[in-house]
Amino acid sequence: MNSDDYASLNLAGDWLCDVELVARADSPGTIESPWGATSVGYIESGEFRGPVLNGRVLPGGGDWPAISNDGLNNYQVNVRAVWETDDGARILVQYYGFIAVPTELAGDYTTLAALDPSQYYFRTAPTFRTGDPRYLWLNTTLAVGIGRFTPTGLGYRIYTIS
Repeated sequence: MNSDDYASLNLAGDWLCDVELVARADSPGTIESPWGATSVGYIESGEFRGPVLNGRVLPGGGDWPAISNDGLNNYQVNVRAVWETDDGARILVQYYGFIAVPTELAGDYTTLAALDPSQYYFRTAPTFRTGDPRYLWLNTTLAVGIGRFTPTGLGYRIYTIS
């Protein structure tokens, strides 16, 4: 393989939006199984704001992250949510990703929300589905998100990749 073969390829990103999710207090929590542990967290509400995409996160979605069994406090994020834009479009948002919090910093949401996001790794890769003609461009857009813990749930800054 010759690295010059990739010289004309570029990867760039543009800010799409910031997202704040509020977790439901009655989420089931961690479920242990022979396949490993899964933490179940439902979305109560949320909002997203950016230069071209603004609205609210509808209740009913959630995150079903797999918890690593290596003792390193790592999570494989698995989120599905429905966003409703301020102009009435509905968008299914799905993303996988990874969270790695150093074991010595692990704790409950209050503890995690107090951490500086530079102290842990939290990245996602959102994809979108919609039939609304105004937002069809999202169907072929790959994005990346940088996440953080908040006192009420999670927050992300999402960038489109071009």
